[in-house]
Amino acid sequence: MATPIHSKLINKAAREILKPVGLVRKGQSRVWLDDNGWWLTMVEFQPSSWSKGTYLNVGISWLWYPKEYLSFDIGYRENSFIEFKDEEFFFFEAVALAEKAKVKALAHRQSMSSPDLAKEYVLTNTAGDKQNIWACLNKGLVCLHASDFQNANIYLENVLECDDDRDWAISVKDFAQSLLKLKPSDQLLAIHDAIIHSRKLKKLPEMKVIFGK
Repeated sequence: MATPIHSKLINKAAREILKPVGLVRKGQSRVWLDDNGWWLTMVEFQPSSWSKGTYLNVGISWLWYPKEYLSFDIGYRENSFIEFKDEEFFFFEAVALAEKAKVKALAHRQSMSSPDLAKEYVLTNTAGDKQNIWACLNKGLVCLHASDFQNANIYLENVLECDDDRDWAISVKDFAQSLLKLKPSDQLLAIHDAIIHSRKLKKLPEMKVIFGK
């Protein structure tokens, strides 16, 4: 099937704006990734089921828990739907969206550029209370990254106290429990191994991963 013209224009805008700063297209999709080893920024030019055009979604996806899919863990929808009406106007809009995505991706790099900055950013921007199992896990693991082992263990204990007992939640609790049994240095090694496993599950390329101070 031939690629629709509006998708070609989106891909062209993304190549011109995102590729030069290091983002890589995910296969032949409308998703671009800024891969930073244990986390990545995901840029999605999301289509609509009803109209030709695009939304823009930008967010961080953590790679420290082994699962097969990417998720928008911080951030998501950045604009209302841009409908394709004519090529010139739509390309102008696609370039503007790509520029917006670039700014967000570069800002994420800065916010995550050191363990302490990453901890501050994640604790400030992660939505959810003690009953949000993903929020507790992500806060705990970023504290571990920053060598704040005391708070890391508090957040991991909060994971165990979440009421959710669905199968996937039980798996997350088992993961947290396994970390709580380890001394700090071994916790860091365990997360490093989990990141490598997570990357393989998501079919991301091999790369050197640095986690922790």
